[in-house]
Amino acid sequence: MNCKTTVEFDNVDSMGRAFEVGDVISFDLLDGEHMEAMAVKEEGSLVIFCAVDCLEKEYPFKRDGNIKGGYEASDLREALNTTILHRFPEELVERMVPFQNGDLLRIPTEKEIFGENEYGENEPDDVTQWEPMKLRRNRIAFQGHNGPVDAYWLQNRLRDVSSAPWACLVSGGGLAYDWDASDVFAVRPTFKIENL
Repeated sequence: MNCKTTVEFDNVDSMGRAFEVGDVISFDLLDGEHMEAMAVKEEGSLVIFCAVDCLEKEYPFKRDGNIKGGYEASDLREALNTTILHRFPEELVERMVPFQNGDLLRIPTEKEIFGENEYGENEPDDVTQWEPMKLRRNRIAFQGHNGPVDAYWLQNRLRDVSSAPWACLVSGGGLAYDWDASDVFAVRPTFKIENL
């Protein structure tokens, strides 16, 4: 799915229409890093956006490699909702709506990207693949706005956690993969806002 509309975030209110899946907003983080985010799912009056590319800085899923508690207990989740969230422009943060666990930022799940759980623990039936991710090009992300192709973390830990302390990710080629949770990979922030 190609983007339908790209608009600077500070001009969003002047668009005169609601966001549709495939629309892209563009904005700068407080430290100057440029970001674009694509509308990937509508939830009634809300719309979920996923960063088109990853942040420039890479992070471990869990520094000590212990993935007990999965994403909810991960260092990456903590970084997303502290260090990374504090880099987002205030006017965007004010429009964000918390996800079910109360977080304003998260990363995608394996099923949201691929439509199935190839490596990770099974997700509920009501979790489906985001429409734009049916195109492999939209699963591929770069490190920063102009960086090289990069692999990025997903929320799921490996299905068989007894065999390895690994978590799921998307390879640089847009394919499902898994890796040691203590290693560093890119992050593709996801957030939800009220639709216009």
